[in-house]
Amino acid sequence: MKILKILPMIFLLLSFVACKKDKVTPEPEEELFDIRQYVLVIKQTKSNGWVDDIRLRTFEAQDKCVIITESGPIADNGFTYSYDKGILKLFYDGRPNHELMIENNAIKSTTDNAAGRSYKLIKIPSENPFNGNIYSGGWKSEGSLVTVVASLKFTDTHFSEASINFPVPDKTYELIKNIAAYKKDVTNKVLTLWVLSDRNLEGYRTYYGNNNSNRSTGTFTKQ
Repeated sequence: MKILKILPMIFLLLSFVACKKDKVTPEPEEELFDIRQYVLVIKQTKSNGWVDDIRLRTFEAQDKCVIITESGPIADNGFTYSYDKGILKLFYDGRPNHELMIENNAIKSTTDNAAGRSYKLIKIPSENPFNGNIYSGGWKSEGSLVTVVASLKFTDTHFSEASINFPVPDKTYELIKNIAAYKKDVTNKVLTLWVLSDRNLEGYRTYYGNNNSNRSTGTFTKQ
């Protein structure tokens, strides 16, 4: 009799275990890719490895793009884009320029076959990564073996630059989508663009005037 009373409990326990085995935990939904949460960094590099040109492309509402160089945003509304199923198409004045294939949030391939041109997507951080940080490194001109040592100190709106003995940050800068910053120094005729990439700060600086210009590039590491 005792065995007969225990049997229903055993069957109930076995049914519970079977139900647990049959229960499948749903996989988390894959996060949808939003091109507007990224900035496209385009570099033109010479055969000697010197970055001759750099520009950023942001993706705005109504399929508009903004192009930013060392002198700041380009005043041209002809840049547009479309994105669908991993294909990013870039246009100018309605005419297609080229396409980029995106896979795993990175550029996989492009129809642009210009020699030395590269493309990279950078996710836009939620906060200003420059604020409160110091970056140390130096500037170098094309063909020169000399690196001019320099460090940069940022607040949320200002910066200072020195080799030693930092002054209080007193020069304003313009923040770009929390991944880059630029400074147009009209008085000294200097254009500077900084881009955060792989935890390093890349600098691109042009000294202009007298119908000519000189270019320097820099690499800075967060301290």
